[in-house]
Amino acid sequence: MKSYFLRRSFRLLASVPAYVTLPALPCLLLASTSPLATAATPVASPQSADTSHIAAGHKRVGATPRRKNTAPRQGGSEEVEVTQSHTHRYLSEPTTVNVISGQELRSLHLENPKDIASFTPGVTATNAVSGSAPIFSIRGVGLDDYVGTNMGGIGIYLDGVFAPFPVFYTGQMLDVESVATEKGPQGFDMGRSTTGGSINIQSVKPSDKFGGYAEWGYSSYNTNRGRFAINTPITSKISNRLAFNYVKGDGWQKDVTTGARYGSQDLLAIRNLTKFTVDDTSSFLLNIHYTRDKGTSTSPQDLDTVANGGAGTNPNPHAVNVGNTPPQRNENGGGVSLNFTKIFDFGTFSSTTGVDFYRRNDLDNYDGLGTVAGGVRSDGTTVAGGVGTKYADYRWDDTAIAQSHDMHLRMNLAKILHLTVGVYESYDKIDGNYTSYRMDDPGSMVNLTNHFSQQNLSTGVYVNTVTNVTKKLDFIASGRFSYDERGFNGGSMYSAIGAGSPRLAAPYNATLDGPINHLNERHDYERFTGRVGLRYQIVPGTYAYGTISNGYKAGSYFAAPVLAPAALDYVRPENLIAYEVGIKSSLLHNKLILEGSLFDYEYHNRQTLFFGTFHPYANSNITSNSLTLGTIPRARTRGGEISSTLHNVIPNLDLHGSFAYLDAQIKSPVDSLPGLTLDPKIAHNSQLPFAPRFSWSAVARYNINFNRYRTTLQASYTWKDNMWAALGDSNAKTSKISSLGLRMEFGPKTGKWTAAVYVDNLQDNHGSTYSFTGSDGNRAQYIQTPRWVGCDLHYNF
Repeated sequence: MKSYFLRRSFRLLASVPAYVTLPALPCLLLASTSPLATAATPVASPQSADTSHIAAGHKRVGATPRRKNTAPRQGGSEEVEVTQSHTHRYLSEPTTVNVISGQELRSLHLENPKDIASFTPGVTATNAVSGSAPIFSIRGVGLDDYVGTNMGGIGIYLDGVFAPFPVFYTGQMLDVESVATEKGPQGFDMGRSTTGGSINIQSVKPSDKFGGYAEWGYSSYNTNRGRFAINTPITSKISNRLAFNYVKGDGWQKDVTTGARYGSQDLLAIRNLTKFTVDDTSSFLLNIHYTRDKGTSTSPQDLDTVANGGAGTNPNPHAVNVGNTPPQRNENGGGVSLNFTKIFDFGTFSSTTGVDFYRRNDLDNYDGLGTVAGGVRSDGTTVAGGVGTKYADYRWDDTAIAQSHDMHLRMNLAKILHLTVGVYESYDKIDGNYTSYRMDDPGSMVNLTNHFSQQNLSTGVYVNTVTNVTKKLDFIASGRFSYDERGFNGGSMYSAIGAGSPRLAAPYNATLDGPINHLNERHDYERFTGRVGLRYQIVPGTYAYGTISNGYKAGSYFAAPVLAPAALDYVRPENLIAYEVGIKSSLLHNKLILEGSLFDYEYHNRQTLFFGTFHPYANSNITSNSLTLGTIPRARTRGGEISSTLHNVIPNLDLHGSFAYLDAQIKSPVDSLPGLTLDPKIAHNSQLPFAPRFSWSAVARYNINFNRYRTTLQASYTWKDNMWAALGDSNAKTSKISSLGLRMEFGPKTGKWTAAVYVDNLQDNHGSTYSFTGSDGNRAQYIQTPRWVGCDLHYNF
């Protein structure tokens, strides 16, 4: 199947005109400009910015801005030099862009990509399982699949390389320059087509100056963290940057029966970047990276009694009941990428190629191993004197590999037309064995395994134009042709059957190690998408824009082990039409930065997770639960966002705040799915999953100067409304989540070193971040991390 995919891909690329296949620097490298990034953080190395697509009359296309080294300037790490290209890049983008700088990531203790959702308006992210399967959503657009084999409606890019599976972006973010979130359909100037947007994580690049930093921290639950980065010029044309991060700590969860700890950390990440300068206009950047995680997974709380294997009906926030099968995590992965950049008088060409792999072997435990002496089945029959074991565990055993190549050329034509042409290609594959150990009825244990291989091929050709109609008015027109193939070979089968009633031991008359369901098929899809819009400069530093765009996401498969045959099926591609108007303003020499937008999304065939019931046994009233992926024919999301930054308007005080409102509703009710009964049915105007109606965040930072030293006081607060994790599941509604953080930092004004103490989740809130109905029919929930107190020492050299 792989060879067939590649042949189709090569035939498609061969039909593209030669000029289209010229590569260019990934748009990810452009994402280092945000309100806070430009106003309150050190400027990163020159290699990270590509300004070749900015409008004429502001800066010559292809020119590389000269910026200072990443080391802090005299006066402290909060002082920066803001360049014209930085400010114009952020203001001129005709979409909402939220960026968190590397300095902010450190001060707010945002350790992995999902953490950024707390301080990015309209973004949600949560771990759906104990291991690696974070679910991202932007403005309610995403994929609610906890299994981890599917790409959501969000494109995640790590140093310009697309990460198709969640496992690729669960590792630590180390030595990061910025994280930029671009809202709305993307794929018109880089990468893969997405419906919801993209999140671009950019590392600090090598420079020709020797330097770096070392950091050590100690925090709650005996957690030690060590990290460093060292920049080394090797020759006049070769420079290298090595970054390292290690975390080791005890768990914050405690087993109610054994006293064992869970949720411990044992993480290692390392990355080496080498820049080869060919001449003044061209260079290569080699990225080699590795990460591994051998911590102990957290376990969700099963709200059943302790005697029946749960944590209790009103458990302590730290309490779990894991019993004799403790959760575990054993993950590792890495990869290599190569970026080539060439600057011409008329534009910039770049090519980025990457290959990544990831290996995962995790065990989730959803409740303890309780002993049940007898019981009553769902059909009313009694198991007298039988002793059974209650299971609700999952093993995730998979290997993923992904290859991608993006290349594009950005150029000016006749000084009024700014053109980007590019091509994208990726191939990814995941092979896995997902096993569910479950006990549906006393004395009848069912172990299910889905053994599968999934392959995805994506190719695309894109064009993006910006035409200067007048000195202040620009017309934007973009187009993309995408071709996707999805192949799946696998299905669920029994791996073991416990003692019990023969009538209950073989649903659908399946045999031991025999298939319950199986698919071996391939689907392909072609789609044209586009964007048109206007951008108007009201006054210098203030822009208004309006766009109409559409995006699509390829079809998916549900790879979880399931009893219901219909739960394993192909899910059709989804489509989104987006209308957005907004305004961006930078005033008082970038001391006041404001961004606001209103949007209206029309969703067709929204891929989502459904919870239904079915009858697995012939001639029986016994019902069983099953999750599956399906589509909502029509949905609509309307809302607005606003974010602002005040930098030093009041001397020594920085303020940043954001607010988002979402009204995400289902417009086509869903009464049933093939083979599953929805009870209750999904009604008209029901709320879409992962779409909190309100969310907001705020950060205040104040500097106190005395003699040669500086003390920085920081307070941060984030709040998100409750939301649904799956449709049709009454237990799948999360809590309202809030967290207050405080930090005090002390050090010389030169920024040579800093010492800090901090506390996160000061109120020690214990909201439910993800919840669902387990196989035993009880509510299972993950709880937000408790109050966390720590200190750290940071030294620049």
